[in-house]
Amino acid sequence: MADFNEYSEKGSVLMQQALKKLAEGDIEGFESDRKEANRNFDLFYEMANTEEGNIQQMYGESRNFGVIYNVFEQNIDKLYESKSKKHVIKQAYDLIKNNPLLNEQFKIYDLFEKTKDVDNVKEFVNEACNLIGKHDKEQIKKTNEKLIRLIRENKLEEFVEIPEDVENLYEAVEYVILNEKTLDNVNEFIKAQNVIAEFIENNNKNINEEKKTPSFESFKDELENEEKQIQENINDEEKKLLDVFANPKTNKKEVFENYKKETLKKIKCAMQISEESERESWNKIYENINSKTYSNKLSENIITCAEMLEICSTIEE
Repeated sequence: MADFNEYSEKGSVLMQQALKKLAEGDIEGFESDRKEANRNFDLFYEMANTEEGNIQQMYGESRNFGVIYNVFEQNIDKLYESKSKKHVIKQAYDLIKNNPLLNEQFKIYDLFEKTKDVDNVKEFVNEACNLIGKHDKEQIKKTNEKLIRLIRENKLEEFVEIPEDVENLYEAVEYVILNEKTLDNVNEFIKAQNVIAEFIENNNKNINEEKKTPSFESFKDELENEEKQIQENINDEEKKLLDVFANPKTNKKEVFENYKKETLKKIKCAMQISEESERESWNKIYENINSKTYSNKLSENIITCAEMLEICSTIEE
């Protein structure tokens, strides 16, 4: 799909031409340009109202990662407070962590947006940009739309306010990601690098400013620390469970419910063939497992499922 904004720009140019011809008394020329301008405006509105057009207006033609990431960050407070939506942060984290292209973009945008205390900013930006290879525009677009789908499937607030200097930074970073520096575009490259350098210089001035709201990055650190602690304190069976729950393709709640369903089934069978004196104990175990619910904390799910596995193993023996 072509960039529908071209229709808006072309329509504006034609309308200006039409008004100029009207002022000059060229009625026929005025009507011709006016009709063509309106045709372009109609095409613009038609395409802008499609899903593709709506996404393009919100996130740009190449689906700017910085804007998408900013939407997530500005929804963090509400996601933290919502038990039913907190898992969305984990989903976004897993998606970015396990997709090489998303992970690389995260590092690039995060580097330029969060870096402070740099002595020679322009040299830093120049060297950093030299380390960024050119990326395919369509591949970037397709990959970043995975995050947009996550935003829309969970009905997050997309109409967030992004300061002008941050928007300019995102556009500049996107330019250096999507374009290889050549003799033909060296001037555009320098402009983009200057925008990035100016942003970092302003960050240096505000180096003592504290961010009071939780961030996606802080949640990422929290999850990584949790996974590290789990790895250090679990047995082989629990490590297998960790692999299952850490897989981004796994429907974690469904896995948990299947473990629970299978365990309850085996407990029922054990109750039926057990001595009457043992049934009360089995009934308590049944009620305990039946009361277990899926948690937003990875460690709790692993411990609960490991407990279920142990019960099943005991029954099978």
